[in-house]
Amino acid sequence: MTTVRDPFAQYSLDPQRRRLLAALGGAGVTAAFGGCATPSGNDSAGLARATAVNHLSYAVTDYARTRDFYVDLLGMKVAWDNGKMCGLEFGDPARPEGIYIVPAKAGEKAAVTHIGYSIDDFVGNKARIAAELTRQQLKFKADTEWGWTLDDRAGYMIHFISETGIFPGASEPCMVINSDKCRTANAAGLKNLASAPRPGGRGFTATAFSHIVLCVDDIVKTRDWYQQMFGMRPIYYKADEPNAQAMLRFGNDTLYLRNSKRAGGKPYVDHFAFEIENYEQNRVETELKRRGYNPLPDSKLGWTIQDPEGMRIEIAGKGLPEYIATQCKGRAPDCPGGARG
Repeated sequence: MTTVRDPFAQYSLDPQRRRLLAALGGAGVTAAFGGCATPSGNDSAGLARATAVNHLSYAVTDYARTRDFYVDLLGMKVAWDNGKMCGLEFGDPARPEGIYIVPAKAGEKAAVTHIGYSIDDFVGNKARIAAELTRQQLKFKADTEWGWTLDDRAGYMIHFISETGIFPGASEPCMVINSDKCRTANAAGLKNLASAPRPGGRGFTATAFSHIVLCVDDIVKTRDWYQQMFGMRPIYYKADEPNAQAMLRFGNDTLYLRNSKRAGGKPYVDHFAFEIENYEQNRVETELKRRGYNPLPDSKLGWTIQDPEGMRIEIAGKGLPEYIATQCKGRAPDCPGGARG
């Protein structure tokens, strides 16, 4: 493998590369570029303030096929790719959200293995977060120098992570970020980006995760934990089925908590949705059908399809979670005019 000579020297202007440079250069570099983005004033007070979904880690059986699907359909950018796994980014170039597409274990189906939550000033709050996790007797470990990895109270793996996260698989080579081992691992995913796939121009442009559905053993306890730990703001709660759930808003994203249907209440991500630019219900339906999908409505602001791995995803308009919460009693079939209304 050829190591790129000083791969960080080129990162002075591009916002996405400033993000990586900040992670590899430390807090002083972050300050030089203006520091962390101002978090939404609508989020509740908590131990830490989650500002976005930094990334979800998606383990798949065919990383290249899955990568190409999300690039072409949703206009995502390949930000890092070492030929075995990749990082896709979308939304605000200065603070993008992302998907880490990684190989599934032999014999396993596609699954979202963890969610990383961007934390406002993670470095400044690192000691305080660690103290509270210790008090709760929650085991955690470093994910590079810029994040904590742990299981939430329901047993689902998450990250508290700096808004300036780095690249898939960075945890082991980048335990010391400013090291030759980290630089070499990072360079391996940057050297072939010129040949990475690009959007074809007929798809959509994803701007954020509209929502992620996490199924857990206890909605109430998990809701309270995420409010306490991340300052998420509740916008909906329903105790009874059908579709019992809690909806928590943070930044431009929403976390849906629903009852697990697996043995012992084992947690899992059921599906995730992307907010896109210029959503128009009929136009989105037409384009999805042109591509050979069978889109199912999720209110007037969303369509459901399956990606190449069989994962349910949604293409959504701005405000879908709030609309479902306030006008649809928490689920699309109860929207005005039915599932399409």
